[in-house]
Amino acid sequence: MSTEILEKSEVRTLIDVAFAGCSRGLVTLSRQIFSKVLDVYPDIVAAKVGLAFSHIVVDDFAHGDELLNEVLENDSANDDARGFLVLSKFLQKDSDSVDSLMVEFVDKESSGYKLARSVIES
Repeated sequence: MSTEILEKSEVRTLIDVAFAGCSRGLVTLSRQIFSKVLDVYPDIVAAKVGLAFSHIVVDDFAHGDELLNEVLENDSANDDARGFLVLSKFLQKDSDSVDSLMVEFVDKESSGYKLARSVIES
């Protein structure tokens, strides 16, 4: 019996909802969504990035950074993870890390790069 309730293509919408929930303060619920997605689909990196974001928004930077670094260890070109890591380091006032991460972006048109630029330009 399969534990999959949603198709992978439908999961993206669920992840987007969880990101929005995090942004609106529904961190516990959003974290549950990210975790459940990872339970069923451990290869969906966006859910791991989202889980990291759910820690960053409550100033649990160590856990968020750990998750993002795991993503980057497996895929050094993941600009979304790098963008959220810039956000985390910026909030921690770690300008040296922000500067070094900014030069590591692979695609200057990626949403991760745009997130990072908007953070440091604010």
